[in-house]
Amino acid sequence: MRRIRISRELRPGPVLFRVAAGPRIGHGHLRRAEALAAALGQPAALSLRGACRAPTTLPVVEGQSAIRTLRRLAPAVVVIDDPRAKASRVWADAALRHAVPVVSVHDLGLARIPSMLAVDGSVSSPARGWPSDAVLRGLPYAVIRQPMLTRHVGAVRRLLVSLGGGPRVALTRAIVREVARRHPEIEIVVTQPGIAGTPGASRVTSVVLPNGLAPTLAHADLAILGGGISLYEAIAAGVPTVAVAIVASQRPTIRGFAAAGLARDGAGRARTQKDVAHRVADGVDEAIRDLAWRRHVRRAGPQAIDGYGASRVARAIVRLVGETGRA
Repeated sequence: MRRIRISRELRPGPVLFRVAAGPRIGHGHLRRAEALAAALGQPAALSLRGACRAPTTLPVVEGQSAIRTLRRLAPAVVVIDDPRAKASRVWADAALRHAVPVVSVHDLGLARIPSMLAVDGSVSSPARGWPSDAVLRGLPYAVIRQPMLTRHVGAVRRLLVSLGGGPRVALTRAIVREVARRHPEIEIVVTQPGIAGTPGASRVTSVVLPNGLAPTLAHADLAILGGGISLYEAIAAGVPTVAVAIVASQRPTIRGFAAAGLARDGAGRARTQKDVAHRVADGVDEAIRDLAWRRHVRRAGPQAIDGYGASRVARAIVRLVGETGRA
């Protein structure tokens, strides 16, 4: 990823990321913060809302209020990435009282708060109603790590399954069992522990991903993913994906990418775990048969999400913070 050295362009102090992350919230907001911090190339600190136990490359500020954290760090800018507007406003208001610029990061136009700059790199985002001085919308501003393009378009030999941990393990196991029953010849790679050894699924291996999905995606012929940041990463890498809405808020993202022909809606509105597993396996069957679609995703995915969204957002932060005269 191209880095932007901004230490002379922002006032002294780190970039403070206030991020929601945890077993139920997921870790997509955290991964976005890491990608944006890398693009900025400025010292950064991380304040977390939620019981996040995932490893991170950013130094974490433990258990302090917004006011105390701002007083202690005197950050150059605060970047808030939280799907709860009420929680975000606490930090935005505190930053305003300390004359610290605020950047807010959103999905699908949700949790909008007053900010200097709003960023929404979603596949679908509203054009109006933003209470921010400036807005960056659309896939060119999708903040993800630099993708590694897949090299495979042909027979499906390796399938990646990554739906997150916690309560998703049972769903992952059900999906893996059904896909393996239908396609015993396919190697299935899962990111959740405890899935390898699933009865009836002998060709299943578990992987640990300390550096994110990119290296594993690059070697996958097909993926089964949720509707969060990992789906954006897969499309940017050109990996054909059957997407599963882990929570209802992911459905618009999956529908948007499905409408664009860049992913398949694996579960739709199936409710039971058994029904979801069967629907997802049906989606895998269709994807395996549809070589033309998989080739399309390999070409069109990296064009739609080129991996430089973090760099574009970083440039905008530098420019707009400088224009405020507060830096």
